[in-house]
Amino acid sequence: MAERVGEGSLLERGKEVAALRAAMEDARAGRGSLVVVQGPPGVGKTRLCAAAAECGRAAGLRVLEGRGRELEREIALGVALELLTPPVTAATPAERARLVHGMAAPAAPLFPGLLPGAESAARLEADVMLFGLCWLAANLTRWDMSGMEVQPMLVAVDDAQWADESSVRFLAMLADRASRLPLSMVVAVRDGEGETDVSALRALTARPPHRLLAPEPLSAAAVDRLVAEAAPGAAAGLAAAVAHASGGNPFLVGELLRYLQGGGTVPAADAVAGMVPDTVIRSVLARLARLPKGAGRLAASTAVLGDGTPLRRAAAHAGLELPAAELAADALAGAHLLRPGDPLAFAHPLVAAAVHADLPAFARARAHRSAADLLAADGEGVEKVAGHLLAARPEGDPAVAGVLREAARRALRRGDPAAAIRLLRRALPDEAPGERRSELLLELARAQVIAGDVAGHASVTEALALLDGAPPDVRSKALNLLAQIRHARGDFSGAAKEHDAALGLLEPGSAKWQDALAGYLMVATFHPPLRGDGERRIAPVLREARLGRPPDRPGLLAHVALRLALAGDPVPEVRRTAALALARDPLVGTGGHGALLGVVVHSLVIVGELADAEAAADAALSAAAGRGDVLAYASASFHRALARYHQGGLTAALADVEAARVPYAEGWISAGGWIGFLLARLHLEQGDAAAAEEALHLADRRPPDGMDMALVLDSRARLALLRGEPAVALDTARAAGRQLQQIYEIDHPGLLPWRTTAALAAHHLGDHRTAQGLAGQEVDRARAVGVPQAVGAALRVAGLVARPRPDIDLLAEAARTLQQTPAALEQARALVDLGAALRRAGRRNDCLQPLRQGLELADRMRARPLAERARAELHAAGVRPRRAAVAGIEALTPAERRVALLALHGHSNGQIAQALFVTIKTVETHLARAYRKLAISNRRQLQQAFGAAAAR
Repeated sequence: MAERVGEGSLLERGKEVAALRAAMEDARAGRGSLVVVQGPPGVGKTRLCAAAAECGRAAGLRVLEGRGRELEREIALGVALELLTPPVTAATPAERARLVHGMAAPAAPLFPGLLPGAESAARLEADVMLFGLCWLAANLTRWDMSGMEVQPMLVAVDDAQWADESSVRFLAMLADRASRLPLSMVVAVRDGEGETDVSALRALTARPPHRLLAPEPLSAAAVDRLVAEAAPGAAAGLAAAVAHASGGNPFLVGELLRYLQGGGTVPAADAVAGMVPDTVIRSVLARLARLPKGAGRLAASTAVLGDGTPLRRAAAHAGLELPAAELAADALAGAHLLRPGDPLAFAHPLVAAAVHADLPAFARARAHRSAADLLAADGEGVEKVAGHLLAARPEGDPAVAGVLREAARRALRRGDPAAAIRLLRRALPDEAPGERRSELLLELARAQVIAGDVAGHASVTEALALLDGAPPDVRSKALNLLAQIRHARGDFSGAAKEHDAALGLLEPGSAKWQDALAGYLMVATFHPPLRGDGERRIAPVLREARLGRPPDRPGLLAHVALRLALAGDPVPEVRRTAALALARDPLVGTGGHGALLGVVVHSLVIVGELADAEAAADAALSAAAGRGDVLAYASASFHRALARYHQGGLTAALADVEAARVPYAEGWISAGGWIGFLLARLHLEQGDAAAAEEALHLADRRPPDGMDMALVLDSRARLALLRGEPAVALDTARAAGRQLQQIYEIDHPGLLPWRTTAALAAHHLGDHRTAQGLAGQEVDRARAVGVPQAVGAALRVAGLVARPRPDIDLLAEAARTLQQTPAALEQARALVDLGAALRRAGRRNDCLQPLRQGLELADRMRARPLAERARAELHAAGVRPRRAAVAGIEALTPAERRVALLALHGHSNGQIAQALFVTIKTVETHLARAYRKLAISNRRQLQQAFGAAAAR
């Protein structure tokens, strides 16, 4: 049957059109979907994409259309920007500002001159820009606008097998979100295009929910109908012969019929016998040959320039005057080779391919070089010019190499290293020898490193051979790149050797030397095979710092602060070094997304300077928000949570961790171990073993020898203790200590007090000798590093595990020590343990004050298990303490709690909506329900309801 869509018809495509209409209705209902149309050339994918667009417009959807083009595969994000530039351009200034607010901000640099902040935004990594681009697309639907009508949207992409790699990644990321948006996606992919269509399909169809439409060949009855319409009175058996020769492919059926009609008589069935698709394609060329000469030249130029070429440009390329070109275009349209109208486009990609392939090889290459010159003269972007230069023959022209290199840089910035590699390889024969060629080789090697291409080693080696006699800093950069490649290949000794050579070329202590060393340490510190080499390199810097001559570059200062903290240097020295590292930039540099901030904050937490640590993270949060750096914002949120946790701000820390988890949910898993360990600790303090176990799964995809996994192991040990599994807890805590000591040579209770966890486990097992030995070692180690918080925590456990009964003097000393620190959580534990020991010793009057103080702190922090133990002890002492007014918090659903926590973090309703991918109305509903359950009416009261500690 024929399914009518607009003015055209689609024979035997009723099922597919119905599926497309259903997708449009789903978008209108707020339930987006992905439809992938897959099939061989000529089966009707383009017609179905056009039908989807017609259906979308008829249903009131905003329709964004794009298409992959073979000559534009090197234009990174070309298809994505083709989709999004028209609606951004059409938007009002106020609407444009809304489109890039919040998490969409990283997309602004992709629209210079259109979006606010595009020119001033810091350059971000490609993945972050893609992340922002997805949010911009989502914002076009107005899904998060309270009080405004949602604008459902269709994204339709034809010929996705020719889309650039970064656009395919964008489509895949957007497909991940489609089901939660009023957004339908229709993506057509051709079979039989080598690896390109396979990668596109893997990226797209792996994202449920999706629907795969694979249009079937036309039936014999459908072909019979087409034959009857084209050749009334045709001989019997013609339809069957056409069906057999074409395989039911709609395009080939049409071309067969045109070919057979070329003689002007009704064709016979035997005329079709033995015909194959290649014969049909050759018939296209035969039809072209019968047209006037100018038509052939215009068709060839259109095939070279590509669909969508303005008639004026195609005429210039073909050497035709405009009136002659107009006549030629009409003739081509009359022969069903071009579509009518301007700009020019072939009737089908197979026709374009046939015309293009018919050009002799040298003539085709020369035509593409002429096309490149023409596009450059017309002011087209370097990416479009470069697409033609790739198809042209090298001529030793440095100007060509310059265009290709600039196109490669843009491809890298937009996240398509494979395209950059192809462009740079093509540029090599055109680049002048000497320094410029070495620069080009280094650019190629950098792209190869990003793409994981092992050939990068050869590129750098060739570049170094050309750099003999070059300035030291130039050779140093090349050697650092070679070290990166060796490291990626697992050649750690070779990587260390290249870094040695690179640093040896730079003046020791110079800014470039310090930055190069800091960059290496960022890898070596957390990578076991390189850690020893990294510590050897920083040792002279540490000696100078201890003599009062610290480095002056922030990155190296951050690493010095961490080493001073771990070595037990005086706390004031650690604080001073950390302050110097933070002085220029709260994120300690524009690169790295806050990774160096994390080094500084950990340094401060290790030495117990928790208020400074929180202040540093506060400043970093503001800086990250101003730059639109989503990953840096998450990093700063995590590190503020770490400082707040130790200070007892459990609810506020949970709110920060929720913000830190947002990028993890989008696929950035490198922080999974750190987030998982801290989130588990927070849930354990609140007595939620199930939530703690779930949090630890965030670390499942992290390397087992990572530093973060030692902290994860300790959290697992604490969970085992809560569940009454002391043997498991003891083994796991010891494994955590071994990991830090044996792999990283770190033994600092300010980073990981694994011995206290192990001592408590041994105590519960009844192995008191082991428990006392571990606790005593922890006290000695804590006193050695001189961190009062660590000393107090170690004394508390030593007092608890003492035999034949808890040591009240040690517990009292622990409470006094911790009272002088900001470590409110440890202080509450020490007070409750002291009070419990005093009660058991029969000192009822003495036990009441520490128990009451501990209970007050635990209630304020919402440390429920600790508060319940304090109450139980007070009950046993004959006191009936008043219960904390926490009714309502436990009644919050998980969704209500998460929204409330993000509100505590300081997120606006719109930011919460974006973080959780729900509408602002949904956020308002969750908050209203939370307010009702908590008997409050605004955010200030929300902070009070969750406890004073949450408002720190």
